[in-house]
Amino acid sequence: MATAPSLLNAPFLTPHKTFPSAKPTSPFFFPSSFPSFLILRRHRSNGQTPIAASLKENVGRFKKTWTDCTSLNWWVVRDYYRLVDSVNGLELEIQRLSDEQLTAKTSEFKKRLNQGESVSDIQAEAFAVVREAAKRKLGMRHFDVQIIGGAVLHDGSIAEMRTGEGKTLVSTLAAYLNALSGDGVHVVTVNDYLAQRDAEWMGRVHRFLGLSVGLIQKGMTAEERRSNYRCDITYTNNSELGFDYLRDNLAGNSDQLVMRWPKPFHFAIVDEVDSVLIDEGRNPLLISGEASKDDARYPVAAKVAELLMRGLHYNIELKDNSVELTEEGIALAELALETNDLWDENDPWARFVMNAVKAKEFYRRDVQYIVRNGKALIINELTGRVEEKRRWSEGIHQAVEAKEGLKIQADSVVVAQITYQSLFKLYPKLSGMTGTAKTEEREFLKMFQMPVIEVPTNLPNIRKDLPTQAFATAHGKWEYVSQEVEYMFRQGRPVLVGTTSVENSEYLSDLLKDRNIPHSVLNARPKYAAREAEIIAQAGRKYAITISTNMAGRGTDIILGGNPKMLAREIIEDSLLVFLSGEAPTVEVSDMAVSRKVFSKVKVGPSSMALLAKAALMAKFVGKSEGKSWTYEEAKSIISESVEMSQSMSLKELQKLIDEQSEMYPLGPSIAITYLSVLKDCEVHCTKEGSEVKRLGGLHVIGTSLHESRRIDNQLRGRAGRQGDPGSTRFMVSLQDEMFQKFNFDTEWAVKLISKITNDEDIPIEGDAIVKQLLGLQVNAEKYFFNIRKSLVEFDEVLEVQRKHVYDLRQLILTGDDESCSQHVFQYMQAVVDETVFGNADPLKHPRKWSLAKLLKEFISIAGKLLDDSFAAISEEDLLQSLKQLHESNSVDIDSFHLPNLPKPPDGFRGIRRKNSSLQRWLAICSDDSTKNGRYRPEVNLLRKYLGDVLISTYLNTVQESGYDDAYIKDIERAVLVKTLDCFWRDHLANMNRLSSAVNVRSFGHRNPLEEYKIDGCRFFISMLSAARRLTVESLLHYWSSPMESQELFLS
Repeated sequence: MATAPSLLNAPFLTPHKTFPSAKPTSPFFFPSSFPSFLILRRHRSNGQTPIAASLKENVGRFKKTWTDCTSLNWWVVRDYYRLVDSVNGLELEIQRLSDEQLTAKTSEFKKRLNQGESVSDIQAEAFAVVREAAKRKLGMRHFDVQIIGGAVLHDGSIAEMRTGEGKTLVSTLAAYLNALSGDGVHVVTVNDYLAQRDAEWMGRVHRFLGLSVGLIQKGMTAEERRSNYRCDITYTNNSELGFDYLRDNLAGNSDQLVMRWPKPFHFAIVDEVDSVLIDEGRNPLLISGEASKDDARYPVAAKVAELLMRGLHYNIELKDNSVELTEEGIALAELALETNDLWDENDPWARFVMNAVKAKEFYRRDVQYIVRNGKALIINELTGRVEEKRRWSEGIHQAVEAKEGLKIQADSVVVAQITYQSLFKLYPKLSGMTGTAKTEEREFLKMFQMPVIEVPTNLPNIRKDLPTQAFATAHGKWEYVSQEVEYMFRQGRPVLVGTTSVENSEYLSDLLKDRNIPHSVLNARPKYAAREAEIIAQAGRKYAITISTNMAGRGTDIILGGNPKMLAREIIEDSLLVFLSGEAPTVEVSDMAVSRKVFSKVKVGPSSMALLAKAALMAKFVGKSEGKSWTYEEAKSIISESVEMSQSMSLKELQKLIDEQSEMYPLGPSIAITYLSVLKDCEVHCTKEGSEVKRLGGLHVIGTSLHESRRIDNQLRGRAGRQGDPGSTRFMVSLQDEMFQKFNFDTEWAVKLISKITNDEDIPIEGDAIVKQLLGLQVNAEKYFFNIRKSLVEFDEVLEVQRKHVYDLRQLILTGDDESCSQHVFQYMQAVVDETVFGNADPLKHPRKWSLAKLLKEFISIAGKLLDDSFAAISEEDLLQSLKQLHESNSVDIDSFHLPNLPKPPDGFRGIRRKNSSLQRWLAICSDDSTKNGRYRPEVNLLRKYLGDVLISTYLNTVQESGYDDAYIKDIERAVLVKTLDCFWRDHLANMNRLSSAVNVRSFGHRNPLEEYKIDGCRFFISMLSAARRLTVESLLHYWSSPMESQELFLS
């Protein structure tokens, strides 16, 4: 049996050449002088005496302890232990409660909160109740460090907990405590699978304590979503939450809303918070509508892109995926397209050609996307998962479709958008949990005011992180990776290899097949992705070799010896699916089947065998006697429901259910009891095999490339050494890796140097100098992307304020009462009148210098046919004389005010409510700071009041005379208000997106792009609101002037 040290001293793991450490110069470029300080170090035996080694180890421990004690995190965690002591002190008291008494604690807590106690007053007792409920329903008791994690979440911070420390269980503490107020808690995960798993698994605790638990999944109806959002605790994934928010703000009426309006957000716990807020923070959520039909241009542009050569016709920048056409490239493209100007407004080709070149250079099949069923589907580069509903914007996706020869879907225009940063800022209280956030703490503090608290591990971490090995060529790296995998496999150690793309994972798979090493592959391809949880769950078994893209089963732990629950389920499926369904599985499982051959078989006991035989016989009998025929997926669903039943009911309850249904062939309960029996056998097997794997050294993780962030590398490292298990990690990188090319990292000198020293480019370099240079590059990559995210957030903050204003206004219109809707219409009418008056009247000048003729013309054009003939006959001279007379008068009666010698407004303000509304408008006019101070300001204000009264009272009289009931009138008003606002907001989004691209050019004129964006963005927004108000007023006046003609337009 090989020991861990012997494995780490394997011949091929020892670098052939090692170099002393050196201070790095530039993280993006190794200088030509670098070889001068590379001195070969002779291999020397370790001459340390045992005493010296022991002394060195003790000094290292002292340094670590001293560092811990002087860190702020250490003192924060120490303070949380006071809460832990309180919770532990209540444990015996809570244990004595019956199930009914424990459940009744929820009502007691709610009552105490209503009587004035704060959440902090009941925190310790609530945590103790949740701990006891989890112990009874899940068989899991929160460790002390998990209590700390729950407190960190409750305080609105980020809890950094290592992989395997039980973050999912930790979330129950803060979710329960904050759900007691009745305002709703959202537990946000990164995909549907984890949301469903957590809702079913952790939901047992909440349901046992009397709280309702909801689940939002793809494909749910609006009614189902509404019902689930009304629950005390709702589990969902980040994209579903974001799109529900956007869809609610596109809803045509209040019946279409699904979230808890007017306050949809209260408290959220974001799982894998770094992935959601940082990794995916650069990609806004978009809801699009169809735009122009330019389908035919994309294939033509793709052919032109094939003619163009990089370096001659265009240059690229990998860092930001930008393309610049050279003079030769422009000339060739114009010649091929038979146009004189690529940027001709009447025949624009530039955008299509540029996108075609980007699709050719930056968007690679099986890396950025895969082709399935005639569609180009995006692969999320951070998680490795396929995102079927997502499409690249600005014509990129169409360019990719043209490159692949696929059917091109229509161009789209953005109708709603929001970034995850802006979405989660809407929560008054936000918290998160992850295994890797400390390196990004500055960003979380700056953008979300969320500190990162490192929660101690329950057991010490004994994982060995081996030195990074650098290779000159990719070929050498992959050869060494396959050698290391083979060496570990011969010893029996499980290995997890992390790759960055589908392409790389399949290349390594082919290398391992050449060496006859059975393994499992996990990437975005459907045949692998469908078994994601199963593959990762068994990745800790003896002899297990798993190649995974970055999707490495986030949320599914790798347990040494295997996951007994998944193993038991696998045995049940293998034994019963053939009897439940005659169909074959639709997923290819060849790799998994090969891997199983090297796994040790589970010894299923006699009692389990008997139960399996009984369940199989019952399944066969039910299928024949009742004529039932299940598909393969339906049969799997039956087994899943039975497994869920076994977890939610006790053995006695299941047996009682079987007895009650004995005449009806209780298939579900029988499978559930069989599963529990098989599970016990699997637990024994996995415990024994886990002990063997630990003796071998635990899981070995190999990283095949450095990522753009140390945090993502740490996520992969964290797969090994969970909960105090042994394990080791090794990163092998090539100087030809994509990250080095992306940042223009010059590697030619390194290749030549290695060739001179070793005559072999495939030999690894291992030493402090190289590692420091590589880490320096990685840190600079982090800074680069941080600055990009920071810039995006700063730009989005401008749009965020505007979005909040529009969406708040929209919800006020939809959810407000009828009176509120009328007030919006009156405010719009008065605002349109004000703009007309301000544009033609200056309080600093005499009325004779005002543009009175233009003012009258604009006002009459707004009111249209609704004004009576007496008002339409007013001349410029009549209005001037009236204003002069008004100026000379000492006082006016505001209740019955009208301009002297001009027609009175129609008597539309009947009733106290409408008269009060008219008075409030006058007070608003008087207190309006936007009016210039001048000698004739009173005349300007009174003119605003008079014209506003004329327009509003005319509208009220016309609506009254129409004969329609109030409900119908308010529906029309809401429809017009909302549709007009949506139309202008959509155009505004397009303008702001164009502006964000255009302002960068202004930096050449020594102007700050952000400030320019803020100034122009504000101007655009004010103009948009003004245009929306005017069109709303004109549309309503036009509607009621001929309601039958307009009815279909506004209610369609």
